Formats: sequence, C-alpha cells, structure tokens
Amino acid sequence: MSPPIFWRATQTRVIVILAALLGLACFADPAHANPPRNPGVPASVAIGQSVTCQPVSTTRPQPVLPKGFTERILYSGCLNQPTAISFNASQTRVFIAEKGGRVWNCDLATPTCTLIADLSNEVCNDVDRGLLGIAVDPRNDGKIYVLYTTPPATGACSGNVLTHGRLSLLTTAAAGTTETKILPPAGSGNQTWCFFYTSHSIGGLVFGVDNRTLYVSAGDGASFDQVDYGQLDTACGDGTNLPQGAFRSQGVSPYSDGAVLRITNPGSTTQSVALVAQGLRNPFRFARLPGSTDELYIGNVGWNSWEAIDHVTVDGQDFGWPCYEGWSPGANFAAAPEPDYQNTGYCGKFAGATAPFYAYAHTSYISADDSRGRTCGGKRNGGGPDQNGSVISAIGFTDDTSTTYPAQFKNALYFGDLLRQCIWTMQPPNNVPQAFARDLQGGPVDLKAGQNGDLFYVDLVTSTIRRITHN
Repeated sequence: MSPPIFWRATQTRVIVILAALLGLACFADPAHANPPRNPGVPASVAIGQSVTCQPVSTTRPQPVLPKGFTERILYSGCLNQPTAISFNASQTRVFIAEKGGRVWNCDLATPTCTLIADLSNEVCNDVDRGLLGIAVDPRNDGKIYVLYTTPPATGACSGNVLTHGRLSLLTTAAAGTTETKILPPAGSGNQTWCFFYTSHSIGGLVFGVDNRTLYVSAGDGASFDQVDYGQLDTACGDGTNLPQGAFRSQGVSPYSDGAVLRITNPGSTTQSVALVAQGLRNPFRFARLPGSTDELYIGNVGWNSWEAIDHVTVDGQDFGWPCYEGWSPGANFAAAPEPDYQNTGYCGKFAGATAPFYAYAHTSYISADDSRGRTCGGKRNGGGPDQNGSVISAIGFTDDTSTTYPAQFKNALYFGDLLRQCIWTMQPPNNVPQAFARDLQGGPVDLKAGQNGDLFYVDLVTSTIRRITHN
C-alpha cells in the first residue's frame, strides 16, 4: 500500500513524517504523528522579521545526477516542514509555505527569509492536513494565494474530525499582510471541500497561461485505510445517501472533492468557478504545460497498486477513481478497473474513465536504470522496487529559459516519489521516464522551474529548499 505522505518517509529515518500528505493507503505500523521541529528553526518570529538561514551549500553526499548537474541546498535551518514554493515574476525571490501555516518571502541572492504571514491559528496542521499550496500572482508580487485545511468547528484538530479547505489571498503592504478569504468567501455557509480523515485533503495551486486564472486541487476526503463508499461515518453527508466517501470524486455530493477547479478572476466581483477534472484520488500536486496552453499534468496519489500522472486537455475529464486506477498494459493501456471498489457494486452508476498519461505499479521499477541498479526504492542488497512504499509526491516542468541545461532537460516534465527518494524526467508526449536524481537525502513535495530555468524542489524530510544547476 502507498502510505500517506507526512507520517511515513522511509523505513530507516523519518517513519513518522510523510505518508499522510498524499493520502496513501496506510502501512500498519507507523504512528500518525507530526515530526519533531527542526532544532535550528527559531521558535518565535514576528511578522516582518527576517531570519538568516545557513549558507548555501553543496549537498553531501550528492544524489546521483546526470553529468554536469549539481544539487545545492538554498535554505536550511530556518524552515519547519516547508510544503510548497512559488517564485515572483522576476525570479529574484521565492515564497515558501510551511505546513503549520507560516509564509516566508526569501531572497535568492542571500539565504535570508522574511516572515510575511502566520496563519497557524487558522490552519489544521495534523498528519496530511496543513498549509499545502501557494501561488504568487504573476502580475503582482504583493498578492500571494494560499490553500490550507481549516480546523474543526469545535475541539482539537487531531485524528478523524470534520475539516474543510480554504483558498485565501494574502496582500502584503508596508502596514502588514491582510487575508481575504476567496473560496469559500468570508461569511459563506457553503463549504467547497469536506474532509473527515487525516489524508486526502487540499492540494496545490497553479496559475493559468493568462496569469489571471487559478487552478486548485483537492483530494477525495475518503478513508485511506480501507474501502470507503460512505458506509464508515456520517461526516460530509456520508452514511445517508450511498455511495459517498471516495465516490465524492464522481460528483455525487455538493463538495468539490477529488477534483481540480478553475477559478476565473479569483477574489473579484466577477469570480467564477468551474470543474476541470474529477475522478481523482488525491491530486496533491499538478503542473501546467509550458507555452500557450492550460493543459495540466496531475500527480494522482494511488491506492494499493498504482501511482499515476493524469493529463487534462479539456474541461470535465473524468479519470475514474474510485472505480478505475492505473492502466491495463494488456488492454492497450486503458484505465484499469479498481477491484476493491468495483466489488462495492456502485461502479455501474459511472461511465468509463480517461486513462493515465503514465502510471507505475508499486511492484515495478520506474526506469531501466532503477531496475539494473535496484535504486529508487529498492535496496541494493535485495528488496522490491517499493521497499519503503510508493507515492507520487511532486510534479513540475522546466521551461526553455536555461542557458546551461541540455535540451533534453528543458521544457521537460519532472516527477518525484518521496518514499522512493528519486526524481524522474520525460518530455511529453513521450511518456517513457528516465531517472534524473537518485538517492536523495529526503524527498520532494514540490518541483518548480525558477531562476535561470533551474529546477528547484522542496524537501519536506530535511526542511530544506534545494536547487539543481548545470555547469
């Protein structure tokens, strides 16, 4: 089974961290718990206060990278569980979201970060929940959109409790930072997302090619431990009108769970919301294809057998979860029926599914190099390809601005698996991956092209931001 991101990382080091963020099916042993605070992180920082991170350094030991590439650690010792990054338009600064609710504005010329917001009192930070998405307005560095899980109406945010999601706009100015609630709007009694379990919460944020449209993702809100068609509880309207649970991703409820939404003119009087894709288990991270298109590539975190990349080309595509998952190589790579949910008897209500652009089985290596070297999950002295589990935890594109990256690594799709501790690359429409970075110190939970067209990633395990350059 693929475990939730934030409470299982590897068998050896960070067993309590990772699995929950992506809502993977659980392993039986790891405790649901947040990892300890990075001891180098200041315990208390005021809004507007700057902190100095450790100097930029070269990762030791280096991950296995293609010739000419080097990984460097940009920000270390000053962050606590970073989850996502977004660059300003000039790519001189990077904005960083922490799982607990803090937002930083960091200088790319010096390892200095300024705290611009602390939403910790508004964020449910528990296992898979937290502040997980961030996107800087490409037209205005002073506007930062954030996506987070909200606490229950009463009681502590811990374990299985009713939570929701919120998209907000942070506006920074000399007088400070203000928050405007975008979705749902302030005062609205209608919730956009509903979650009960500690995983499959909200996901990521991506701007469209027009720099005005915002895309937002969320998981299905269902149990990741067992088959959930609404019979397990009465939260989110479950238990009354079956099927619910994971079937919320099929639009059977008022909530936009297991879906990607498009928000036009977010926060304005002309704001509109439309469904872009549904039938997704946990679209924790997704990316827009570079160029003049709003085609999206979604890292869809899997159940017991598969991790997938789904390709959105038109509105309303249905990727089939929970009735379909992964692909059937023997059936011309069509979407494969998901036996656990097919056996519920409810899948006859829903028609077909769009097959993944790419999928990898938990029982398989991802590239030929992985298989030969027993890397990216497998132990060199034995063990299967997902010795520690599998989870597609990050996905992103580079663009064509790099003057140093070889052609095959520009305008390329990259995806990472936190538990296999590797990053792979391919160039759509080619969907044959090759290993790019192996033996990472931790694991990626966000991948973005940044300054000079280089690939940057967030390492949740080590609470660092890293950059991969080419000589």
